[in-house]
Parts: sequence; C-alpha cells; structure tokens
Amino acid sequence: MNDLALRDGKGHGLPTPLIVTVVLTAAAIMWAAPRAARGNYRDLLTAFIILQSLWIVLFWRMGVYMFMAYVIAEGFLINYFNGLSELNLVKDVFVSLLFLTVAVMLIVRHRAPFPRLGWVLPFAGFALVFIAEIFNPNLPTVLVGLVGIRVTLFYFLLTPVAYWFFDSTGRVVKFFLFMVALSIPVSAFGIVQYFKGPAWMMSISPGFERAVFYAWSTDPSGVNSGSFRTFSTFVHTGAFSQYLALMMLVTAALWGLFRVSWQRMVIGAILMLQFFALLTTGGRASFFVLFACVGLWWFFQRGSLRLAPAVLLLPVFFYGATLLLGTGFLDRFSTLLDPQVVENRNIPLMVGWLQESMKTDWAGMGAGYASLASRHVADTALNIGVVENGLAKMRIEAGIPGLILYVIFLVSFGFSCARQAFRVPDPRVRWFATPVAAFVVLNIMLVPIGTPFDVSPTNVYLWFFAGFLGRATTLTSDDRPQLAQTGPS
Repeated sequence: MNDLALRDGKGHGLPTPLIVTVVLTAAAIMWAAPRAARGNYRDLLTAFIILQSLWIVLFWRMGVYMFMAYVIAEGFLINYFNGLSELNLVKDVFVSLLFLTVAVMLIVRHRAPFPRLGWVLPFAGFALVFIAEIFNPNLPTVLVGLVGIRVTLFYFLLTPVAYWFFDSTGRVVKFFLFMVALSIPVSAFGIVQYFKGPAWMMSISPGFERAVFYAWSTDPSGVNSGSFRTFSTFVHTGAFSQYLALMMLVTAALWGLFRVSWQRMVIGAILMLQFFALLTTGGRASFFVLFACVGLWWFFQRGSLRLAPAVLLLPVFFYGATLLLGTGFLDRFSTLLDPQVVENRNIPLMVGWLQESMKTDWAGMGAGYASLASRHVADTALNIGVVENGLAKMRIEAGIPGLILYVIFLVSFGFSCARQAFRVPDPRVRWFATPVAAFVVLNIMLVPIGTPFDVSPTNVYLWFFAGFLGRATTLTSDDRPQLAQTGPS
C-alpha cells in the first residue's frame, strides 16, 4: 500500500468538498452582503483569506485549482479595488498555505517535502547568496530586501506543491482541461474589451485608469498610435498575452490527445478564440514566444506531425481576425519581422542594461533594489521604473557572485526541464509536458531581455510547471493517487 495515501473521503452521497462549499458559500453570502453594501472591502478580504485557509487545509488539491483561478482574476481585483494594497498578499497566502499543508502531511510520514530535482542544488546556492543581500547596507530598509526575496525566491514553493499535486495521469489531464476551460471566459473578456474600448473599462471602475493608460500602443518613436491593447483580467497587457501564449500551447496539446471529430472542432474553436484574444493584446513578444515554443515543442515531441493541422489553422485564424477585429492590431505586428526595429528594441535591453549594471558595487545593491514591487515599502534609484533585463537586475541586486550563481541555476534549470520532457513515459502526460517544457525553456532563454521570474502569472507557471515536469517522469497510466484531498485518516 502506498505510504503516502491519505483518506479520500469518497462515499455514495454528495462529495464532501461540494457540501462544504455550499454551506460556506451560503454563510459567506449572508455575512458579506451588508458589508459589501457599505463598501467594507477589507473585512471581506479578511474573511476570504480565513475561508481560503480553511478550504486549503481540508481539501488542498481543490485549493490548487482555486489558486490557479485566483492568479487569473488577481489583476482584475487589483485594478477594480484600486488602493486596496492587501490584495497583493492574497496570492502569497495561497502559496504559503498550500506548501505548509503538503509539507506537514509529508513530514509526519517521514518524507521530505522537497523533491530531488537536478536544478535544486544550484538554486539553493544562489538563494543563500541572495538571502544574504537582505542586509546589504545600500538598501534604505530591510523591508526592501524582504520584498526582493518574495519576488525572486518565494514562488519556488510552488515546485514541491506541483510535484505532489500530480499524483496520476488522470490528474494531469483533468488539471489541464480545467486550465483550458478557464481560459475561455478570460479570452472572451479580452475580445469584449477590444470592441468596447477603454471607456467601458473606466466605467466599470476608476481603478482601471492606470491599466488603460499603459494599454495604449505607441509607435517606434514612442508616439501614441491610438491602438488599445487589451489586458482582460490581468494587471497589464503583457501578462495577458503571455498567459494566452501558454494556453494556446496547452489547448493545442488537447488536439494531439483527443482525436474524435467533434472534440477537435471544439478544440479548434477554443484555439481560435485564444488567438483572436492574443491579437487584441498587440503582444509582439508573446506572438514570437508562441511560434518559438511550437518549434521547441515539435523538437521535444521528436518531430511528431500530429500537431500540423492545428498549426496550419493559425493563418486561417489570422485572416478571420482581420474580418472580425478589423486591421487596427496589424500595426503592432507589422514590425515583428523588421530586423532594424527588433535590433533597436532588444539590443539596448540585452547590452545597455548589462553594461550599466556593471557600474554598480561588485557585491550588489541588495535584494529588491531594482524590483518594481519594492517601491511600496521604500524608494531606491531603480525600483521606480522596470529593469527589463533579468541578468542586469540580478547583477544590480546580488552582485557578481550572485549573477554567476544565477546563470548556473538558469542553465541547470533549463537543461533539467528539457531533459525531463524527453523522459516522460506516459504518452498522455507527454502531450502536456512537452509544450510546458518549451514554455519554460524559452522564457529562460529570454531572461536577457525580460524578467519572467518576477512577473505574474509567468513566474507562477514557471515554478509550478517545473514541479510538474519533475513528477511527469515518474507517472505511468496505472498510477494510483498518492496524496488525497483531505486530511490523514
């Protein structure tokens, strides 16, 4: 018998999670309605955190699904309730509770909560140096360093959560089906934004003013081009476009997994919806990421041609988008293949920022010094704007020793994820592991012109799917669940 097995709580009546959900929802509505009418949102947030904590402790796997839904809705809530800074910490509470719940269940069974993955040791070496940067004298306050730890290291806890979450091949398929289903209303909302325009978002809440301001397109000279880039339920356009690129990969994986005609028609319709939404974001980088990931995915799948029909649909979708959405988005993508524009945009990010970072103290300026999130606790010279070069940011914050260890970690992280993609034994799991590995590896390669480990939801997916890839190599079609929903029996 599996020594990690816990009580499933299965019976012949209604499932326990459903009963608990109905009871808690009814109580929450009765309690929350008058407070919502009075605009007492901080009490509501406190109650939500308490209920979420109880739910995760009782049904931690359901908590993972809730967490993934919250990651998508977080941006909308932050924009809508502008000024309610506590919302930035709800996701961290989710992560902490999920990890602690899993860790306690494993420790009482004398099992280590952290899986043995090839990149963990290099990450631990980098993490030790980065944690020491909390006490760097260049920081105005230690709180800046703590925010830097949160941004750079904290979401690593999602790796063991994901590793133990995926206990069977059936769980893998159900999870990614859930993610695809969740992307449908998110994509549709982005398209609605495109047609309704920024004024409609402002009418929902004045808190969207900042997001709308940054959603306007500019031409290469920086002049407003009058094209509105959608952000759906996310804080900004870039997060939405990265999310859509990943979801298109996962949806295309369903194409390889399901072969019945009506199933593929549904999958094709979802792909079209996601592709239309991606075009409305004007996300050139995400557009490149999508097609580059398809190439990596084909390599990880050892040249499988089963995806060819899905890929060939994209030009048809593009033509259909010009008929449905108009041609307003074309200006954003017209420069995608222009070498001069690409060079002018990316070379300063790759070289300029790195050269500037080398002028700082060899020991670094401290954790969080160049992190945008740390501006909420104190100002530094570099946390007002965004440092869009991950290597330069790490050189500024952790110094030369930290940068060297960070590069070693990135290389080991990328090679480990790529190797795991080739070693997945179950064909169903492999259809999801290979596109996820392509997304992870490509984001690592783009660190010199971006900060994927700092930006939500990309950072969440990178750490979470690293745990999934580690577990995918151990799953076979006859696996039984190893950690059940509820507490120990």
